[in-house]
Amino acid sequence: MTDTKHDVVYILRNNIANISELTYSLRTLDNLEYNRVWFAGGQHEALKPDRQLSIVQQGDSKWQRVSYTLRSICECDDITDSFYLFNDDFFILRPVESIPPIYNGDLQTRVKEISRRHSGRSSGYSRQLEQTMNELNRRNLPTLNYAVHIPILIDRRKALEVLDAFDGFPMFRCLYGNYWNIGGQDHKDVKIATKDKAPNEEWEFVSTSDDSFKHGSVGTFIRKRYKTKSRFEL
Repeated sequence: MTDTKHDVVYILRNNIANISELTYSLRTLDNLEYNRVWFAGGQHEALKPDRQLSIVQQGDSKWQRVSYTLRSICECDDITDSFYLFNDDFFILRPVESIPPIYNGDLQTRVKEISRRHSGRSSGYSRQLEQTMNELNRRNLPTLNYAVHIPILIDRRKALEVLDAFDGFPMFRCLYGNYWNIGGQDHKDVKIATKDKAPNEEWEFVSTSDDSFKHGSVGTFIRKRYKTKSRFEL
C-alpha cells in the first residue's frame, strides 16, 4: 500500500512491564505527521495502539529477536510501504513534518571514542559496532554510524533485503543505512544517560536510559513538557 503519511512502529518486548518511557514517547508523537501507530511484539493493558502486530519473538540473543520481529513487520502488507521505526525511549521535542536520515560520523570513530572512554577496554556494545563495521568494510560499503537513537524511516522491501544479506548481524540501523547508502545529516547522538543533563529548547529529538528518565533532569524535562495524555492511554 502507499500513503502520503508513514506508519509509526514500536518494537516492544513480549512481556513489557515498564511503560513509563513509552507513554511519554507516544505523547510526543503530536510533533510528527504520521498515519497510524503500531506495537510489534508485546502490548500493555494501559496502552492501546492503532494496530497491534502480535509476535512471539524468537532467537537466543537480543539482535536475533529484533531481526525476527523486523522481518514480521516488513512482511506485514497492512503497514505502510515505508514506516518510522521507533524505540520506546525516543522522544520528539519539536514539530517536524518528517524525519530525515541522521547519522553521527563513522563507526570507526565511534568505536575508538568508546574505547578511550573505557580506558581501552571494549564493551559488548562497542564489539557489536566493530563487528558491523568490519562486515561493511568487507563488502566495500560505507560505514556511517546510524546508531543515533533517533527514529529512522524504513522501506519494508529494502529492509527485507538487508535482513537476508546480514542474517544474524547486530546494528540493523547501521546495516540498513549503509547498505542502501541513504546518506543524511551528520548529527550528534541525542541519547542522555546521565542524571544531570537535559536537552535545551533547540533539540528536536532526545532519548533516555531507564535511569536518566526516572531519576535524571532529562526525565523531569519530558514529564513537565508533556503532561497531557495521548489518545493511546486507557
